[in-house]
Amino acid sequence: MIDTGMLKAEWTKFSSIRSTMVLSAATAAVAGLLGWLFSSTAAKEYATATAQERLDFQPLDLGMRGVFIVQLLVAALGVLVASSEYGSGTMRASLAAVSSRGRLLAAKCGITVLTALPVSVAAVWLMFTTSQLTLSAGGAPSVLPGDPVALRLLLFGPLVLTLLALFGLALGVLLRGTAAAANASTAFLLLPVMAGASPGFLRDLIGVYWPSVAALQAVTGKSELPGAVGFGLLVGFVAVMLVAAYVQLKNRDA
Repeated sequence: MIDTGMLKAEWTKFSSIRSTMVLSAATAAVAGLLGWLFSSTAAKEYATATAQERLDFQPLDLGMRGVFIVQLLVAALGVLVASSEYGSGTMRASLAAVSSRGRLLAAKCGITVLTALPVSVAAVWLMFTTSQLTLSAGGAPSVLPGDPVALRLLLFGPLVLTLLALFGLALGVLLRGTAAAANASTAFLLLPVMAGASPGFLRDLIGVYWPSVAALQAVTGKSELPGAVGFGLLVGFVAVMLVAAYVQLKNRDA
């Protein structure tokens, strides 16, 4: 159970760091900008597309392509929750002030969820709104929030991003540095994008079972796995990362 006092202390730390507040606002702004940018290009391509290309046009996928960049920002937000304390040297005082390091990690998980979830909701909904409005204004097909696949993305997409913030938090504890943890999370999240150049079996394996990809495909209905399995892969992976972070925090001083 998360201690309320520790949660308030974590919020004080989070809100006092300029980079976390700037990154939170920037994530939502970038999401809206990417939604407009990708959908503007897609609308122009639709205007000159052949009949078959118009039949294959996927407004939701094209408008939400920027989510692969937004996930990097949300994961970085989780990284900062832990790494900023190591960078400033206050982690030593935080460890000395608590009776249980597990409770400290639980409080950090709590503040990560409480901050990353609203940021993720704003990012996903803003990207969806700007992209579909831009497509519609450009004369291309668009989807409404009531569309079953769009609704699933709007409801569960923010949960996927919040889990990636917890993944970033775990990396921040394990690597104890902003640059190292941010680089590791970026490499992990972008690897599936670059996997197209890998051998076929490896490309297929990453394209289906890579935790972040499996969860995003599950919420967009593109997964070859049952939705619960795809989402569960990311939940299980993040849980393992947090356990590893707890072991590190428990056995190693700042």
